[in-house]
Amino acid sequence: MLKKVMFLSLAMIAAGSVLLAQQGQKVTSHNGACQVTVPAGWTVSGTFGIADSADKKVNVAVSSPPNTPSLETIKENAGLIYSNDKVTRSTPSEFQMEGRSMNNKPNVYRGIQLSGKVCIVEVTYESGTAADARQIAESLKAAK
Repeated sequence: MLKKVMFLSLAMIAAGSVLLAQQGQKVTSHNGACQVTVPAGWTVSGTFGIADSADKKVNVAVSSPPNTPSLETIKENAGLIYSNDKVTRSTPSEFQMEGRSMNNKPNVYRGIQLSGKVCIVEVTYESGTAADARQIAESLKAAK
């Protein structure tokens, strides 16, 4: 019985370690309000809320504009700035667009409404897929 308990305990610790490694790295906005998760091995600049893939072909920028507490404002402005993107999701609490960024690279742009603030992320990519970029963008949440 003791051997079984020890085995199960070690198995749980190992599984937890694997899950933690799969979670990747946190990228936090400049003001510390918002974060996304990127794969392990990326270069993360904690000061600016940006990260780059090892091959520099995918990058992420996460922010929380201090003067824009409403997702509605983000929706209006994003439509003007990202004229080559199409809205893929629009609810009172989240907004997502996909298409081409201002530098003509494929992108996923996402915003979420939190209490009194908005978090936004843009993932631009030259390698990988839109599904990969969506996975990063959809990890956007309030920082802990």
